[in-house]
Amino acid sequence: MSGIGFKLLLRPRQQIMPDDYVPEEYSLEEFPQWMWDVRRYEVIAVGAFPISFFATSLIYDYAVFGSHNFDPAYALGTQRSKNDIAIIAGTAAGVSLLVATADIIIELVQRNKRNKEHEQSEISGSAD
Repeated sequence: MSGIGFKLLLRPRQQIMPDDYVPEEYSLEEFPQWMWDVRRYEVIAVGAFPISFFATSLIYDYAVFGSHNFDPAYALGTQRSKNDIAIIAGTAAGVSLLVATADIIIELVQRNKRNKEHEQSEISGSAD
């Protein structure tokens, strides 16, 4: 019995799908617009996090260093407690969410403007 299993492992992989199978891409009508907007918000928030974490960490280190009269014991990146890291990560997450929120607001305003222009062109086109 185990010999059969071993032979099956050594055989070339059987084709599960035919060679001419090409998966279809998603169409714009397949999902409602709000789902595309949520996905965009998520991607931008997650993508902005590493950049905002770096910037927040740098600003936090400079603030701590400066608040201790530039004492070398508090130089950049030294003596971070778990509380410091939590503050940095929380602030970075907040900044990332603000960036994503600003992006979605800008996108919605631009989309509404395009829709109004499109409606105006349809109205003026049908009046002729």
